[in-house]
This record gives sequence, C-alpha cells and structure tokens, in this order.
Amino acid sequence: MEWGFYGRRIELHQLDEILNRKRWFFVKLTGRRRIGKTSLIQQALQSSRVRRVLYVQVPDSGPAGVLSAVVDAMDTFGIDPAAFTRPRTLSELAKCIGTLTRAGFVVALDEFQYFNREVLSDFPSLLQGEVDRLSTDATNVPGGLLVLGSIHTDIAALLEDRRAPLFNRTTDEIDLSHLDIASVLEILETHAVPTPDRLLFLWTLFEGVPKFYRDC
Repeated sequence: MEWGFYGRRIELHQLDEILNRKRWFFVKLTGRRRIGKTSLIQQALQSSRVRRVLYVQVPDSGPAGVLSAVVDAMDTFGIDPAAFTRPRTLSELAKCIGTLTRAGFVVALDEFQYFNREVLSDFPSLLQGEVDRLSTDATNVPGGLLVLGSIHTDIAALLEDRRAPLFNRTTDEIDLSHLDIASVLEILETHAVPTPDRLLFLWTLFEGVPKFYRDC
C-alpha cells in the first residue's frame, strides 16, 4: 500500500486559515530534521485554494548558489520571466519576494536557517525592508511568506533575537513535534505487518514508547 499523508490535522487547519486570509502573512515553521515540515507545507498548499506558489529549497552555499536555486525554482513552477524578473543579487531576491507576494504568490523558503551563515548575512536586513513595506500594506497583499527551519539556534538568531533585523516580524508561528498517538496508530494499522518485531520497529521509527521511555 502506498504511503499517504498522516496526522497534522491541527497544523493543517492553522495553515489553511493563514493561506486563505488573502492578506500578507509571514509564517515561521520549525521542527527537527525529518519531522515532516516540507510534507506539511506541500500538503497544505495542495489542499488549499492557493494556485500561485514558489517553493525554494535553500542550499547551504553562497549567494550564487542560493540565487541559482531560486531561478531554477521559478522556472520549475512556471513563473513567467517576462512578468517576474529573475533575481541576480540578494537585494533583488528580497524585492522579488515582495513582488511575488503582492501578486498573490505564496513563497516558501525551506532550510531558511542557512541565511544565518556569514556569506548570506546581508539577506535578513534586505528582507526586513521588504517585509516592513508588505506589513504596512497588509490588506492589499494577497500572498505571503513561509520560512521553514530545522536548526533552532540559527532560526532563533534570525527571527527571535532582539538584535536581528527580522525580530518580531512573523505573523504566525508553528512548531512541529512528534506525531500524535492516533496518527501513529493509523500508520501502524495501514502499513504494519502484525508481528511483534515489525510493530516495535515502526513504533520506534515514529517516536513511540522507546523514545518516551528514554526521556523519562
């Protein structure tokens, strides 16, 4: 049987409400690696009425690598180059995000924590100016920005540190923890071979009893 999307009902409801506000939003989505942040965003975008999307997997590289990833993503998502100029600098990238969101796009930047690297340290300040302008005109901005991060210290430095350019700029915050028990049971019922060793393996994989026992 194929694997589907399980759980996260509360988070999906939160994102659905945010995506359908038809006004500017800046969402921070955090959680440890491999916990399902990207899958959650993809599921939320698919199930919402949003049709204009740009999803970028930010690479751990310098400005050239990041800009190349953005251009590739814009091409992949079929964003008209005549209407939306491809950014050639980090300053142009910040402006591009503003232009896209004003046009109703949802821009998702995955692995946002990489912007805390020294080689990309100019970008948060550049983005701050754009975010502030969008926030001031929030009711006339039908799109928004989603940033996903898995390294808490870097995300905190970018968005929670009082000295950071983007401090206090987010409109919504979602932190993903382990799957709830009901979702784990649903996965087990759908995919598990009902043998003790198989059940124990899947239960451990989805953060079941062994994890909680270890933390006690």
